[in-house]
Amino acid sequence: MDTWTSSSSNSYTITSPVYQKFLDEAGDGPLTDDLLQCLAEELISLDERDASIGPLNPNKEKSNQESSREDDRVMGLNMFSEIASRGSGTVLGSGLVLDDTVTWRKGEVLGRGAYGTVYCGLTSQGQLIAVKQVILDSSDADAANKEYSRLQGEVELLKTLRHINIVGFLGTSLQQHVVSIFMEYIPGGSIASIIHRFGPLPERVLALYTQQILEGVAYLHVNRVIHRDLKGNNVMLMPTGVIKLIDFGCARRLSCMHHTTCNSVDLLKSVHGTPYWMAPEIINETGYGRKSDIWSVGCTVFEMATGKPPLAHMDKMAALFYIGAQRGLMPSLPDSFSENAKEFVKICLTSDQKLRPSADQLLKHSFIPTNVT
Repeated sequence: MDTWTSSSSNSYTITSPVYQKFLDEAGDGPLTDDLLQCLAEELISLDERDASIGPLNPNKEKSNQESSREDDRVMGLNMFSEIASRGSGTVLGSGLVLDDTVTWRKGEVLGRGAYGTVYCGLTSQGQLIAVKQVILDSSDADAANKEYSRLQGEVELLKTLRHINIVGFLGTSLQQHVVSIFMEYIPGGSIASIIHRFGPLPERVLALYTQQILEGVAYLHVNRVIHRDLKGNNVMLMPTGVIKLIDFGCARRLSCMHHTTCNSVDLLKSVHGTPYWMAPEIINETGYGRKSDIWSVGCTVFEMATGKPPLAHMDKMAALFYIGAQRGLMPSLPDSFSENAKEFVKICLTSDQKLRPSADQLLKHSFIPTNVT
């Protein structure tokens, strides 16, 4: 068993309005069976109401769409975990409650990458977490310090990110040259694994997932953060349909001090990412900015729609040369998809990053649903 200390200043609370209503009614008294039954009935009725609305409701005002969209997503979080954990710590968006010091046990491997191994963990409170671990090289002090500094940068970024479409950060520990980063556990798996299990996504589901990816990316960009490695493996799915962006090992914060003065031409000249999802400017090392994430969004949408990223029929080096040369057109979505979907991917995969739309602009594209059911 290991332990880590969680700072309450690094926690955040997301509570469903329906759930909060029942907590208010309960007050300091017990959560009786009657209250829980009423809550369950209310949730079921909300699901039935949402299903009856349909994908589009032109009579619904924009303000109502925007306010209900966030409420519907918050509703998708694990409220029964919140009920079970009420009154003992800080409630996180996944229903996880942390005391100041948490004991945990390492479980199976959830994934491996260039920046560490992610394990499933079980806390002493009986809750599942994701733990990213990196073993520092104890034989090379300089290399260990460099790696530790990089991990500190990742942690500092994660601490500041509070959004429903960004994985929740819980805490860190350093024990015997092993750095652990504790995060919200997302049981649905990655979008890449979902595609592997179920095949390419139907257009309606594709659009709903794309909307949430864009909202997460827009949040990052307004906070001067660029992800630099968006792809199906780094987009996770909650069982409720909520999308979470993960793996900020490559992410960087733009260097300008005030994000209001930043724009898409703020660039970082370093190569990061995965070949099939890389923008031309990354390959050519002409600078990476917010718009490079937009290219990766287009590749991820293509991946969700077809099961593979663009140019997957080529080997990695051939794909890099093709994208970097900017001489050939990127493939379009199959004819079975709507013109809106095809155009969305096309404008994301515009070679000149200055001509690519921003995440906020893409959220207004006709491919993106105007309300979420």
